Amino acid sequence: MASEAKAGWAGGEVLFAGGTDWSKIARGGSSKKQSDQEKLAEAERKQSYPDQLAPVRLKSLMGVKIMFVAAGAGACHSIIGDEAGQCYTWGRNERGQLGHGDLLQRNVPTIVKGLKGMKVIAGAGGKHHSAVVTSDGESYTFGSNLHGQCGTGTLKSKDKAEELIQSPALASVSSCTDVSCGNEFTMWLCEGKVFSAGLPQYGQLGHNTDHEYNAKDSSVKLMYQAQPQPRQIQALAHNTVTTVACGQNHTLALTKEGQAFTWGNGGYGRLGHVKQQDEFKPRNVETFSQRVPVAPDMAACSTTASFCVVQVGPQVYAWGKWKSSGDNTMYPKAFADLQGWNVRHMAAGATHYAVAADESTITWGQAQNGELGYGPEGKKSSANPDKVHALEGVHTHQVACGIGHTLFLVKPGSKQVEALEVFEPAVAEEEALPEPEAAGPAPKGKGKAAASKGKGKAASGKAAGGKRKADEEEPAPKARGRAKK
Repeated sequence: MASEAKAGWAGGEVLFAGGTDWSKIARGGSSKKQSDQEKLAEAERKQSYPDQLAPVRLKSLMGVKIMFVAAGAGACHSIIGDEAGQCYTWGRNERGQLGHGDLLQRNVPTIVKGLKGMKVIAGAGGKHHSAVVTSDGESYTFGSNLHGQCGTGTLKSKDKAEELIQSPALASVSSCTDVSCGNEFTMWLCEGKVFSAGLPQYGQLGHNTDHEYNAKDSSVKLMYQAQPQPRQIQALAHNTVTTVACGQNHTLALTKEGQAFTWGNGGYGRLGHVKQQDEFKPRNVETFSQRVPVAPDMAACSTTASFCVVQVGPQVYAWGKWKSSGDNTMYPKAFADLQGWNVRHMAAGATHYAVAADESTITWGQAQNGELGYGPEGKKSSANPDKVHALEGVHTHQVACGIGHTLFLVKPGSKQVEALEVFEPAVAEEEALPEPEAAGPAPKGKGKAAASKGKGKAASGKAAGGKRKADEEEPAPKARGRAKK
């Protein structure tokens, strides 16, 4: 979720931190012992695709005024828009999620020619798909449409033949102002109403069902019916929604009235309703009321956590699990580490977070590729928020987090920014490495063990009561129940 800037913003420069070897980010290597030759080849590859441990300028974008930056909790690619409304994408492209009409990996920001003549004002990335919004309220999507997540109203995927929309296609929505993507679903914000399409597992589409069915006559193989036609979420029909943020399998929506609603996968307390239970439709988070109304324009969701800002203070609140150790936070609590900061924007990747506040940029979380931006001598990961010292004193307008990387949209022209290293990949576009085989069969829906119907307990390593399957990207939780105070 990222949209064009607030009034008065004239555009800025994009800085980048994190991994540049898009084919390998967040993908483990082979378990077999490497030969000396293989080790040498791996070392040479790392030199060709270096992790950027501190924020760098991107040579291909120098002098281009950027209006917004976007990625997503499940996205290993990025989306940005310039002052002329041109859309650029780069990163992993195995399903056509970059929208360039092919499956070639792009290592540099590349203009999406299929959106020529349109002014793109917002964008978001899912695991294998992307969505953008234009100034006239239309939305275009590209990438995998296996579960209908592109929202075109049709579904051509059959059995193991996955539909790949490699060039921008018009989604069946109108009057849109923003968009957010989960792993395999999309949420559109249109005139204060929310529309969704894609994979309904965990109830993440918000339509009070997970569209579960048995795909076998002689045995039990439970699947989830793909939903390619965007539908309005009726549980929010009487609210004016101002912001929508998606984690990999859950959603947080904020309203003009100061309320927060969550739904989808309830594991780790990420929905903030005290119990680890999936919610098939939006449920009001009781912590936020007339006494502590939420600010209408700031929210972020990672794989297992949710964040927003309340109007009193203002103060950041968080719930779920954002540290690799310790208990889950089962309901929203004030995030003490950011107390006193004037937070302007926030974003979350799968397991890391970024905040633009005052004249500082703050990051934290579990990282593997330098996406926290702390530099070669800095920490690799950080359980607690810390400043990106290379950007201290720099006005960061927006942040965006994806898997293994972070984007910083900063005010251009400062001495600190001018002094940063300039990065240019050796190759602009290329064939990606073969995609690792999935642990299980490619799902049209995701199979699971038989269980009783109704609301199931949320994913927690093993399927709870045989009902839910854990997210592929998250570890099993070590504790249940209310977090220690």
